[in-house]
Amino acid sequence: MTGSGKKIDAEYEYIVVGTGPGGAPVALELAKAGKKVLILERGAYHKRLLGFPFGMRLSEKFFIFCRSLEGVVLERGLTVGGSSMIYNANVYDPTASLIEAMGIDFRPEAEEIKAEIGTHVLPERFFNHSGSNGGVRMQEAAEKMGIPFTPQQKFIDTEKCRPGCDWCMLGCPHNAKWTTREYIEEALTHGAHLAWSSPVQKVLFDESGKKAIGVMLKGGRRIMADKVILAAGGIGSPAILQRSDVEGVGQRFFMDPMVIIYGVNQHKRGGCWGETTFTHAIESFKDDGFIIGNNGAFGTWLVMSFIRLGVGVRNWHKLFSVRRGMGLFVKLAEDDRGTIFPNERVSKVITERDEKRMNKGVEIAKEIMLKAGAKPGSISELRWAGGHPGGTIAMGQFTDRGFATEFENLYVCDASVLPISPGVPPTLSILAMSRLLGRFLLAQASPEERKPERN
Repeated sequence: MTGSGKKIDAEYEYIVVGTGPGGAPVALELAKAGKKVLILERGAYHKRLLGFPFGMRLSEKFFIFCRSLEGVVLERGLTVGGSSMIYNANVYDPTASLIEAMGIDFRPEAEEIKAEIGTHVLPERFFNHSGSNGGVRMQEAAEKMGIPFTPQQKFIDTEKCRPGCDWCMLGCPHNAKWTTREYIEEALTHGAHLAWSSPVQKVLFDESGKKAIGVMLKGGRRIMADKVILAAGGIGSPAILQRSDVEGVGQRFFMDPMVIIYGVNQHKRGGCWGETTFTHAIESFKDDGFIIGNNGAFGTWLVMSFIRLGVGVRNWHKLFSVRRGMGLFVKLAEDDRGTIFPNERVSKVITERDEKRMNKGVEIAKEIMLKAGAKPGSISELRWAGGHPGGTIAMGQFTDRGFATEFENLYVCDASVLPISPGVPPTLSILAMSRLLGRFLLAQASPEERKPERN
């Protein structure tokens, strides 16, 4: 077993499966309290060669080959730090609808975490350093349409971040983006143990089948614990439970799918060359279930050219004019139609309602691009790619408001417990949930105390 250099013992008070937003905060809370904690990570600890192109190895099947049975592209980080290593560091507060649906209020933890890490909007130098002005053109076009872009708060150190990089989703090569690796490393200083490249096969139960007593790794090794916390994500956690002969989980699934739109501006300086992805978003259509955000030019062309063959053929010739490239995406809070299988394959159904709402967003995005100077014949789409898998072990159905399952000493805390699709990056919500779970386990708070107040 590969690990942190410390001896991996046979028994722990807590095993935390996953090092992303669902696992890292609770592991840190428990370790700080002096508990004996083992943190297990399926992926490796990639510390070098982050960014383009080698950072693609942080994601399952290099981004390109991880798809649902229907061909929907899935983004899933498998590395220490989980999907926090491949996110754009955008910070969205937990919504009132999510708090109400879950029946617990973790907004105090969200505010604490924002204060600890610090949030920033990328300054102007990230938009005017390359001589291109595509982002400004699209913002002005949207403003004239009455749907302005909003600057995005990010967990990014703007002094370390470099204009023109735009490789947040391949692991930040400049250590400017905050990830849960910071919580994991801090947990290790408090005595926690970490084992990476250690995929969990299943949860172990006692003879009654009603009490979790540890986990079994893929190679057959058994590690015992008083309590087990699954935080392997919206795909990993239900698959582990299915392999543990737990029935019913993984039967509803959302992932906030996107359509990515690329075009070429007719003006020489009208592209988005060197601009950073998802620095601005249109949030005016939340009631329709979607937001629109900006994409950097080269990354958008690269994704569209390599992920889908048909789209790629139509986009290869645009490489020669990529400096004038423009990109937008539409992200949808979709219906929860989908299934996770024990081997972690996924079926993702896009409903007629999803198609209708997404098409509305895509038409708006195209109109913005055209008004900003895109050549009409240059615009192409990459349909259905998603990166926020969740809903597969929904709170209220498979866990209670304390994240406890029907099995004694078994908890789940990650995007899988979200009962509704947030439609926006859920990182802050999951971090806050995880911290609150730690407080529940340490008897520093209770689910009853955290019932949301009704207006």
